[in-house]
Amino acid sequence: MADSSNFKRILVTGGAGFIGSEYVRLAISGALYGGVPDKVQVLDLLTYAGNTKRLFSVSQSSRFEFIQGSINDTDLVGKLISQNDAVLHFAAESHVDRSILDSTKFVETNVLGTNVLLNA
Repeated sequence: MADSSNFKRILVTGGAGFIGSEYVRLAISGALYGGVPDKVQVLDLLTYAGNTKRLFSVSQSSRFEFIQGSINDTDLVGKLISQNDAVLHFAAESHVDRSILDSTKFVETNVLGTNVLLNA
């Protein structure tokens, strides 16, 4: 199938999570938008929700790059944004029971991290 996308380089935040990793696998296989991107960069801090085993099937692809880092790292996010055509933002704290015990990490990641991404 001919590639009809202008998105050749894609940044996926939270790409080692359950949903993000599925997106990465599908993107690299070419199943999502009619073509295979040149590069899929995954940014993930690898907290309780991230697991690189979910990316094993694409880890040897020349189209895949994993960066362990935080969505709150302004310099890193800015650098990665400048290298990509599109961003899929899956980085989030999502376990509600953890938010009840301490909401700080949720605000830092879900609100401030998204703000860092939007500013970049």
